[in-house]
Amino acid sequence: MGNFLHRVFMNSINHKRGTTLKCVYDPEIEAEGRCSLCNVPLCKTCNTEAELNNDLCHACTRQGKIARLYQIIRLSSCGLGLAWVVVAMIIFNNVQFINRILYGAYGLIGAIFINFLMAFILTRMMISDLKPHQRVFVGLSRYAATGNKMFFDQAIRSMKKVEDMSPYRDALFDQIVSILILQPYDLPMDWVNYLCEIFQLTEEELLSGIIEFGTDVFEENIFNQYYYQAMEPYIEVLKLTERDDLYNKLMDEIMKILDTVNLSELTKPPVYTISGQAAPQQQRKDPKEIRDSAFLTELKLIDSELEEFLVRVKRQKDYKKIKEIIDDFQLPAVPKNTFEAVKQIAAGGQAAKTQQAAPKQQIQGDLIALPEQVVDDADEIKKRCAECGQFFTKEELQTYEYNKVKLKVCANCLKILEKEGHREPKLYSDLF
Repeated sequence: MGNFLHRVFMNSINHKRGTTLKCVYDPEIEAEGRCSLCNVPLCKTCNTEAELNNDLCHACTRQGKIARLYQIIRLSSCGLGLAWVVVAMIIFNNVQFINRILYGAYGLIGAIFINFLMAFILTRMMISDLKPHQRVFVGLSRYAATGNKMFFDQAIRSMKKVEDMSPYRDALFDQIVSILILQPYDLPMDWVNYLCEIFQLTEEELLSGIIEFGTDVFEENIFNQYYYQAMEPYIEVLKLTERDDLYNKLMDEIMKILDTVNLSELTKPPVYTISGQAAPQQQRKDPKEIRDSAFLTELKLIDSELEEFLVRVKRQKDYKKIKEIIDDFQLPAVPKNTFEAVKQIAAGGQAAKTQQAAPKQQIQGDLIALPEQVVDDADEIKKRCAECGQFFTKEELQTYEYNKVKLKVCANCLKILEKEGHREPKLYSDLF
């Protein structure tokens, strides 16, 4: 069932407002509990019903039933597909073998199509039995948690069937704030006008509602739950509402985090390896390093936004400090596509398997010492040219800098590289 039925999700938005949260099934009533699976807020009545169903809300209980049904359908369709392959091989015995294979493949294709179709239909059935106003808030909540646009579309269609949404204003802004925190990159660039049109609000109503219901929630989730991606939409709201007081408060918290960032750990050079040899065993990263990396990545993405505000309010020193840090910080490398990501994962796994069997390497400055088996003379340690791959003595190699990394190449290859526009050496990807 895609991203939903085969995955336990948690709507981990944390609120400081406690009981002011509204139940997603009865959005005019304050919540007193939560579903143990999807974590949505529940009123006393809905929470009592959940307790009778293993602490699961109505939609999660229905999710379990639909998941079991889907398993039956999936196994049945796969069985029928395989049965058709066998039947096709028997009844089409008077045609060429390749055609019999093709006829049999139609059964497998049909089974795959049925699986996708049923997954689509059953996912839509997840909240289809609820009342329109319930589908609105359950759908929005599940979209915020999973990013599945189907729930969002169901919620918007259901909202058109609700005659008066005014009694549910608080619950609506609870969900809008959750979407801005958890799914900011799924929204269009002009998300303010988009949400105004979708929820039939004026810009003033939308922004004032987000400030009223979301200020504490944004701060809690950005600085205590590490949803740093929420800084961008929050800053846009603060700019549009001209809330410099809240913007300054946000910047104060940002500066506090910067004081704790260990930039030297985040800017360590990559470990150098040679093709055919396992990389040195990597230690698991500290969770704080991962959070700091995500934090600096987000600051780098909103650099111009921060500069505009800090210069205007005469906090240039703070911006200078931010600029110095993010300029030294390199954005994490992102694979170009899924295939590239799989290659990196596979390469990492292979390196881990051969780690113990591989001879140890020793990094000396910007030079890479080869295994002992390759060293012919202790006084003349041989090195490998990063372009042609041949081995030379230390004196025969020259330093060549590419992508801020110093490599060793022979004199002939150095001339070639500089002549061809200071390009990437042929063995660059093998060495790193």
